[in-house]
Amino acid sequence: MKKLFLVIVLYLLSSSYGMADSCLDLMKQLDEVIAETKQLTREEAKEIKDLKEQAQQAHKEGNKEDCQKLISEALDLLG
Repeated sequence: MKKLFLVIVLYLLSSSYGMADSCLDLMKQLDEVIAETKQLTREEAKEIKDLKEQAQQAHKEGNKEDCQKLISEALDLLG
């Protein structure tokens, strides 16, 4: 239930944020959800890690929209 609430909050934040550091905030929140999630398969963990790395790359390239989309995908996998 906490995950669902967090995902909804993150979705609302991601759609309303226009600032450059919103991706970094979302990545931090993704890390927090990952830390709280105890039962990830290796495949899930790898996929989430790959999405996070892609999001970080998109952020470095200045593509904030893709960054937020990739983080949202990772969060969807978590809950």
